[in-house]
Amino acid sequence: MTKKSKSKLYVSSVKTIKIDQHSVRNIPTTIPLNLQEQKEKFLKHGHTPNFVHNTDSAHLQELTSSVKGQIRFEYLGEAEHILKLVKEKYGNGDNFLLECYGKRINQEEAQVILTKYLEENLLNESLTVIWCKNLGCSAKMMWTGPTVKTNKPEARRYTLWLNNSDENPYIREHGLECLLDHEIGTHFFRMFNDGLQPWYSDRKKFGLRSMGSFDSLCYEEGLATIHGILGSKAKYLWLSALVYYTACKSTEMNFKQLFDHLAQFVTNREQRWKHVMRVKRGLADPNDLGGYGKDQCYFEGALKILRNIEDIDFTVLMSGKICIDEINRIKRVARKDCIKLPAFMKNPEKYKKKLRHMAVLNGL
Repeated sequence: MTKKSKSKLYVSSVKTIKIDQHSVRNIPTTIPLNLQEQKEKFLKHGHTPNFVHNTDSAHLQELTSSVKGQIRFEYLGEAEHILKLVKEKYGNGDNFLLECYGKRINQEEAQVILTKYLEENLLNESLTVIWCKNLGCSAKMMWTGPTVKTNKPEARRYTLWLNNSDENPYIREHGLECLLDHEIGTHFFRMFNDGLQPWYSDRKKFGLRSMGSFDSLCYEEGLATIHGILGSKAKYLWLSALVYYTACKSTEMNFKQLFDHLAQFVTNREQRWKHVMRVKRGLADPNDLGGYGKDQCYFEGALKILRNIEDIDFTVLMSGKICIDEINRIKRVARKDCIKLPAFMKNPEKYKKKLRHMAVLNGL
């Protein structure tokens, strides 16, 4: 079979859909139902958002005060250091993103990159890609199918949601591949591999935390954050540092003040809107001080991993949804011969070398 015909055969297994807005059933409780409408009112007329949620204010308060939702300040110094480094070297975040990920591209150009990525990583599973403008984040990997307790991972179906609006800083020449390394190279592969493991349907039996725990979230998103800049030209943890910093500053500023404050880092108003919305989304009144600190886990998890590179078996870490302090507990029972690894992990030493460089570059 020629390379050309092989590529055509491969592409036919991936379903791609473009929609203007995503179904309400896919919106997390904290994402406002009237997101697009309020975004336009704020950016065009300066009106403070009046978000409508699919829950009541009591539940929102419960989420923001939970372990995941509380705003944390432990790594604010590290975040400010990275923001300062990037500002001194590139002037602002927009210049940094241009250096990192190249010029912005349209969806047709992005689709070519997406198809090539899926082919290089030998992904022929049932995967649907959905492009939409009203996602509330840059991308999201999801699966549907029988509950975990039924122990039928082979029946799962996977969907990658991609935000194709100007809010998404990754829809660029080299940025989309970095985003795919985050979503597919980390979330999908760990999700898929977890279904091959003996602990898949009974984590308690192996002494593993639940996948919904705060620690699990930190290491999942931290690893994805690292992978998301592994292929970039400038390996600064700038975006996750900005997210962490934004959450901290939300305790001192209302929506408009925070939006204006972030202009020193990001001039693109749509991207600034997304950063402020993400942290103020958990408030009944987004004009209040404070916010939702869940997204700080991206930066926290990345720091914890980069500060322990030499002690981590990354193949085992990618074998399922586990934390770094659980590796020694399950490494003997983990099935490693049948797992899938992303292309950027095929050379373990080269992979670790990039991580070491990243740690030094970010002053960790």
